[in-house]
Amino acid sequence: MPKKQFDLITVGGATVDISFYSKEGELVSTGNAVKQKLLAFEYGAKIVADRVFNTFGGGCSNVAVSAARLGLKTAALCRVGKDDFGKRILVNLTANKVDISLVKLDEKNPTGFTVILTVDNPSKEHIAFVHRGANTALNDKDLPSLAINAKWFYVTSLPAVGWQKIMDKLVATERKIVWNPGNEQLKNIPAIKKYLNKIEVLIVNHDEALEFKKLKDMKGLLAHLKSLGPKVAVITDGANGAYAIDDKKQYYMKARSSKPINTLGVGDAFGSALTSALVYDKNIKEALTWGIKNSASVVAHIGAQKGLLTKREIEK
Repeated sequence: MPKKQFDLITVGGATVDISFYSKEGELVSTGNAVKQKLLAFEYGAKIVADRVFNTFGGGCSNVAVSAARLGLKTAALCRVGKDDFGKRILVNLTANKVDISLVKLDEKNPTGFTVILTVDNPSKEHIAFVHRGANTALNDKDLPSLAINAKWFYVTSLPAVGWQKIMDKLVATERKIVWNPGNEQLKNIPAIKKYLNKIEVLIVNHDEALEFKKLKDMKGLLAHLKSLGPKVAVITDGANGAYAIDDKKQYYMKARSSKPINTLGVGDAFGSALTSALVYDKNIKEALTWGIKNSASVVAHIGAQKGLLTKREIEK
């Protein structure tokens, strides 16, 4: 039986997201440098959830669905539990034309899920309660030889334990890798640096970029990331837009104004569209445009996947 060939395999987590909105929360400033603001509710009160939404999330799932909508032959490599949430994730991936043959069914751990509480006012401040579940059990043995038959990999947040073994196996394939490191990886910058000369594209937001070097100047920060080895370094900066650098020069793309309804999955929307453009042999400037368009669409919808654009929509 011939091995499957994919344009892109996404690696990381998949979750069910439960989002609810309430008008009763208040932001409290603390004066604490580490916890500057708290989201507070009356102690002992029954808080009314005005609106509730069940959606899907997780970097692996979000990027896979996005890339598939953009026309790429895509597979997701993640872990889900053998439970109802896991079944729902598989149905959603399949419905979005994502190949699920690499998804592992975890016998011991439940499917990961996130509960997102959003204050229903213009600020849309939110807090997320995350249960990583089966996502924590993803390991290098979950990467079969089949995965070598991919032109590109997109690596999102990986487990705290064993993530370096996963990266070792991925870079050994000598395929093009886009890496958007997760929180557990960013706790160990020296370990991240070890892989950067084998990475095609590194994508981080501004705060994450500062973990590599405390520089106020964006141009200097970009140049520093590029000097660590990736062929392309990208920094997203929310409403300020996105920046990139390759071997030729630096690039900037202004953010599109869009009334923010939700910020979950916006980074995945940007990174997946930028990567898809590169898979289609678009240049960096066009890739940034794709990323900005996709993220502007997602931020205007509830959930990480609802506003994801098709290739036809993003090219209009």
